[in-house]
Amino acid sequence: MTKVNPRPEVDWKIVVRSLKGPGTAEARILVEKTILEAGGIPLRLRDARRRLFILTTCACNGTPAIVDTEGGLVCMLALDDLIDVVLERGPTLGEVMKGAR
Repeated sequence: MTKVNPRPEVDWKIVVRSLKGPGTAEARILVEKTILEAGGIPLRLRDARRRLFILTTCACNGTPAIVDTEGGLVCMLALDDLIDVVLERGPTLGEVMKGAR
């Protein structure tokens, strides 16, 4: 199973919501880094198939699951998390950083 940071410093959904508007290269890198950090080490496709139930359970509990495929990295998210990230207005980056302190 992917090794997940048991206590992430900042909720990955808050970071993604706060950066979805700007669309800059830096924001893209930060979003990718945040999701990869929350999801842990990507599983190879063969390992992911064996652990599909565990991965989906983790995704439903708010932890993204990362799978390394031939076409690139794939991120499994719960539908509720995806809707939250896309529709909810996020805090500013300053608010996120202040909450992390």
